[in-house]
Amino acid sequence: MRRSLVLVLAVTLAATAAGHVAPSVDDNNRYLKITPQADRVRLAYTVFFGEVPGAAVRRTIDADHDGSISDVEAQRFGDEVAANVAAALEVTVDGQTRPVTWKQVSVGMGSPATAAGAFSIDMIVYLCLATARGAHGVLVRDRYRVPKPGETELFVEDGLGIHVVHARIGSATAPANDFKFVGPGGPLSDDGLDLAFTAEATAPLATDGVCTGAPAPAPAGLPKGLVVAAAAVVAFVLALAITLLRRRRAAR
Repeated sequence: MRRSLVLVLAVTLAATAAGHVAPSVDDNNRYLKITPQADRVRLAYTVFFGEVPGAAVRRTIDADHDGSISDVEAQRFGDEVAANVAAALEVTVDGQTRPVTWKQVSVGMGSPATAAGAFSIDMIVYLCLATARGAHGVLVRDRYRVPKPGETELFVEDGLGIHVVHARIGSATAPANDFKFVGPGGPLSDDGLDLAFTAEATAPLATDGVCTGAPAPAPAGLPKGLVVAAAAVVAFVLALAITLLRRRRAAR
């Protein structure tokens, strides 16, 4: 009952969280999309400032008070928010705590005008698996407190060769693994998302080098028989060279 005092938990029938990303008028929304892959888990996190609170925050971002928010000013604010979000996220992969180091932090101001309204901050982190493919478990707790919180939506996205065994927040599950609730924290802060998935052999491995600990796809090479034959030829040539060298030494 304690969670019901601070939020209302609901689920949606949407296919993806991205379809719901939109600004509010009076509140700030939060969106998470978790995508298990063959060698990693991709976590995308968006803080969407609403029209009214966004307009108020813009005035604090405009450090030189020239009426326009530069790319530098916007990125500085985005990096501050990203650092606070990272500090508030607790992520374990297969029982091991993983630090959240954003691979990307993008600030979508729309208009640079200080007098404008809604804007978003999009963050992406890749959480590498110790071994590629196979069965894995992930626990995500989010204790970030969005100012003037509106809705939070969390969507677990599957893909080619990925089987989501279960996705639940506390005891709650959701159709299409798409969770939606309102309030400052609640079950995502307390219980967290408990995710279990299996990456089958058909799950493609990325070649971007981000998760170097996981085995990379074997490069296409020569046929095994040809490799063996080539090795035999090399061994024969070396043996012949050694024999000729010994004969020369013996003849001296």
